[in-house]
Amino acid sequence: MAWKRVCRPEEVPSNGMKQFELEGGTKILVVNSGDEYFACQALCPHMGARLEEGIHDGSVLTCLDHLWQFDLRTGAPLGDAEAPLQAYSLKQADGVLFVWVGPERVAG
Repeated sequence: MAWKRVCRPEEVPSNGMKQFELEGGTKILVVNSGDEYFACQALCPHMGARLEEGIHDGSVLTCLDHLWQFDLRTGAPLGDAEAPLQAYSLKQADGVLFVWVGPERVAG
């Protein structure tokens, strides 16, 4: 597995979110929190709602269908959420955002 190209940073609205589809069909949500970007699965694990239609405050992502909430950094469920989000490692290189798709990466 490897780093997969997602988008250019300017394609994600300032302090907003946008869904992208990677080569191979994986749907990724990229979140711009002002000075940082985060990436996670694009659909809520509860009922499959598009998380792009939710809201975030820079650290918590909220699905507006049933108000499930998730930590943007880790994907951990918060409040009433019963399942985590798949969070992806994200890097920026040469003006492009990439996500790691595959086995968990070891820091270093």
